[in-house]
Amino acid sequence: MRGESYYTEPSFHKYLLSSARSELFPPDEILPQIHWGDVQDLLDFGMGNGYFLPHFYKVISPDTSVWGAECQEELIDYCLQVKIKEKLERFIPFYIDRTEHPLLPDWIPPMDLIFCSCVLSTFADPALAISGIGRGLSPNGRIVLIDWERIEAPSGPDVAQKVSFNRMRYFVEDAGYRILRRLKINTYVYGMEIQSDPDKSANEDQVLMRDY
Repeated sequence: MRGESYYTEPSFHKYLLSSARSELFPPDEILPQIHWGDVQDLLDFGMGNGYFLPHFYKVISPDTSVWGAECQEELIDYCLQVKIKEKLERFIPFYIDRTEHPLLPDWIPPMDLIFCSCVLSTFADPALAISGIGRGLSPNGRIVLIDWERIEAPSGPDVAQKVSFNRMRYFVEDAGYRILRRLKINTYVYGMEIQSDPDKSANEDQVLMRDY
């Protein structure tokens, strides 16, 4: 995976909950831009140590279930502590294997929205990751993608670990998805809401059969 060398480091885990990170990823400005009315099942894919977790509960409906997928067990343990401390109901975290083609477990319901913050840029081929997790969406489900623009920022990973908006747009289209709209964040961070595009000729099977 592209960014494994940095996102598993304890120093980066600490950064994820820092004020420096919150300056670039302000939850109270990002989350209200997303339509939450039809979201009954929300997945935070690559939830890390739950930076957005308490903030989800400010925007979701009272009966929405929040799921969290993470490949680092110590971060799942931390999120369980947050669940108890913040008294977060209907939060179900689970472990997912670290793989270039992630597939969601079949025991969870179809997701109405999959939230990915600083995750897809860690994959060698984000298109493959999008096609994998997209299989777990409900018929009209959406993916919200938030990631680093490929420029120097006041904090965060090196430029070499980032994927630009234009490059990510290519991966989105390559996976057979379309951009519904962009989120307004800042110069250093971009966001987009994407959905499977039935009119596109891109075939997911072709994505999955690539020779890596």
